[in-house]
Amino acid sequence: MTFEDFARKVNGFEKPKVKKHIYESPDKGKTIYRREFNNYKKREKIMEMISLFDYLGRKAGPELGLKVATAAGKAGVMTETRKLNHKGWDGNVNLYPKSFLDLYFKGNLNEGTSGKQLLKG
Repeated sequence: MTFEDFARKVNGFEKPKVKKHIYESPDKGKTIYRREFNNYKKREKIMEMISLFDYLGRKAGPELGLKVATAAGKAGVMTETRKLNHKGWDGNVNLYPKSFLDLYFKGNLNEGTSGKQLLKG
């Protein structure tokens, strides 16, 4: 007897449905969305990767950058890098999930320094 034969004999029993998802990033990996296969109306944001400059609205500096990178490494947070050629900087910058940066600066994940102190620089 196959699973389908057994399922037909059991009243009200249905074969479990597995939802398939598509992962998309319209901005080359900065933001990642997930939606159900063939459902174009509803998608959910999974992760937004941003730099410290994008998060703070100013240069973070090497000291703060090292502190954040160390905390991300200790926490096992996935990071990425992006090539940046801008006024005064030509090189790679680290990208972190926005949710991690929220925790770091607002949720006391910052090695004993308050978020207000770090944001003021």
